[in-house]
Amino acid sequence: MSLLIIQPWFGAVGHPAQSLINMASAIGKDERVEYLVSMNSDSELCLNSMQRLKSWGKVHGFSVKTFVGRDNTLRAFWALCRLWIKGSRYQRIFFFDSSLPMLALLWPIFARVCSVERISFLHLHGPELFDRSSWLSRLVTRRFLMRPEVRFYLRTEELAQAWTVAYKDIAVGNRISTLPSLEIPDGAVHQHPLQPTAQVKFGLVGQIRPGKGLDWLVPAFQKYPDIGKLTVAGEYSSHESHAQLSFLDEFDGFVHCFMSEDEMLQRSAMQDYLLMLYDGSWDKRMESAVLYLAARVNRPVVVYGDSWSGRMVREFGCGIEAPVDRQQRIEFLRSIPRPGSIEYAGLLDGMTAFREAHSVESLRPVLMQELLG
Repeated sequence: MSLLIIQPWFGAVGHPAQSLINMASAIGKDERVEYLVSMNSDSELCLNSMQRLKSWGKVHGFSVKTFVGRDNTLRAFWALCRLWIKGSRYQRIFFFDSSLPMLALLWPIFARVCSVERISFLHLHGPELFDRSSWLSRLVTRRFLMRPEVRFYLRTEELAQAWTVAYKDIAVGNRISTLPSLEIPDGAVHQHPLQPTAQVKFGLVGQIRPGKGLDWLVPAFQKYPDIGKLTVAGEYSSHESHAQLSFLDEFDGFVHCFMSEDEMLQRSAMQDYLLMLYDGSWDKRMESAVLYLAARVNRPVVVYGDSWSGRMVREFGCGIEAPVDRQQRIEFLRSIPRPGSIEYAGLLDGMTAFREAHSVESLRPVLMQELLG
């Protein structure tokens, strides 16, 4: 076999399983590719995701007690060793998610006895977290990243640039690069006709957690109903999130529910704008799944300009940049282009351009070259 893709956090909260399924569907049925994923038999969602993944190729599973964490990476390596002992051979290994320190510790041991052409992994964060780790962890990780067979992928150019600037020695030989997300699958857009009303409909759809601006958005829409109608739909990310955002339980625009992918698309299509006004707890260099969600239903977004999403909005014209000042934001939302206007039609054209540039069809050649080329 040529490639084994490993996902140690397959059942985690969020959409790691869906992201891997999206990648598998982009690769297609390819006998050169197999998958190794964590399995929690108590999770119905995990079991369903496993069945969906199997439609794209051979899948190996290994049991875990937790959805994320270093232990899952350790168990993934043990499962990898078992596959190797049974005779499976892979030229390349790609960790879709992992604990970087654990990966750095275990890989040199595995590589001593198992010959692999390339080990690559996807990392979602900037170098700051690495800088705050212990000196021993930094030393082990740096030595791992310097190995000639290692390739280090980030999701955005902003994150890749941050790592390149901080660790120029690691960046030698194209070790640091970007790997595109595949959140916009092939197929028709979920086209839902706009239904202009007196009120503009704003939506915040997805995982409910602090950091998404809910602490000021909800009071603002309650105090100034002339802004429009705000809908907050999704499931709390944790009990702690519920405790911190308990005021939502009294908000008439709150829809507390778990949504399947289709339900999330339908709920998003009911809005005129999707809000992405994340505060300082969100790394602005990271991409946002909400922008891809908006692209799939052809709805513009509202973002801050100093972020990856802001750069996408400027490049494609697929949304509007909100001011930093809170009172100015309220006035800005009041005067936002209405559905049916020429300005709003231009935003929809921009979102179409973003969708076409980031579709699986457009990005598949890049993905295949990075993983198998």
